Amino acid sequence: MSFSSQATKDLQATLDSACADEEKGLPGVVGVIVGKDGTEHFAHAAGKRGYGSSDPMTLDSIFWIASCTKMITGIAAMQLVEKGDLSLDDPSQVEKLCPEIRDLKVLQADGSLVDKKGGISLRMLLTHTGM
Repeated sequence: MSFSSQATKDLQATLDSACADEEKGLPGVVGVIVGKDGTEHFAHAAGKRGYGSSDPMTLDSIFWIASCTKMITGIAAMQLVEKGDLSLDDPSQVEKLCPEIRDLKVLQADGSLVDKKGGISLRMLLTHTGM
């Protein structure tokens, strides 16, 4: 897969225009297109590193994404559930993937640690719930 020089220019122009208006647009953006084989087909940085910043956005800019990785991980996990590769309710599968969870202790109100009463499932991890 490769893009024509016109398609590349159009993609760059789209990203540039998203950052053109400092008050109503995005401060900065990075767009990357990667093929299924891991080959990078397009990469472009536009705008500034943040609102009011004079530093240009670059392909190497580091972003603070807060808790967005939780959402991405949840989506990936649910896609694997849909494919049948993971189960939402099989604690043994979680323990196989994360063996350190097998011997996890539970903190009590008095500060002591006790053995957990049951397994921890993917559903419990994704919803931050216990038994």
